[in-house]
Amino acid sequence: MAHHVEHLHAAEAVDDAIVREAETERLVVVRFGHSVHADCVSVDAAMAAAAELVGPVAALYAVDIEEVQDFNAMYELHDRPCTVMFFHGNRHVDVRGPHGSRYDIAWAAYNADEFVGLVWTVHERATAGRRLVDLD
Repeated sequence: MAHHVEHLHAAEAVDDAIVREAETERLVVVRFGHSVHADCVSVDAAMAAAAELVGPVAALYAVDIEEVQDFNAMYELHDRPCTVMFFHGNRHVDVRGPHGSRYDIAWAAYNADEFVGLVWTVHERATAGRRLVDLD
C-alpha cells in the first residue's frame, strides 16, 4: 500500500479523516498552516519522506488554514505559520516540547528521520492510553 500526505480542502474532510482512523490503532497527523510558508514546505517535505515508514501507524494530512479556516480559533492556529497535531481514537494527543509547551516545538526543524521517530513515539504512547506526550 502506498502511503502519502493527503491535502484536505474542507473542515468536513478533516473531521472525516479523524473519525475514520478512530476505528483503527493509527494516529492521524495533521499539519495545519500556510502551505506556501517555508516552515510548512519543510514540514510537508519531511512528512512526505516519512510517509512510507510511518504509514502502518499513521495517516498524514496537510490543511491550509487560509483555505480551511474552521479550526483556526479552536486550535489557536492563527499565531503560527505551521502547527502539527496528533489524534488517536478520535481524541487529540497533546504533544509538548522540551519546555513543557506545545507552542515551542520547531516543527520545521524536523527532518524525515526525526519525524519518523516522533510519530512512532506518539503512536506508542497514544496506544498505551496517554493523551499527553512530552518530548523532553
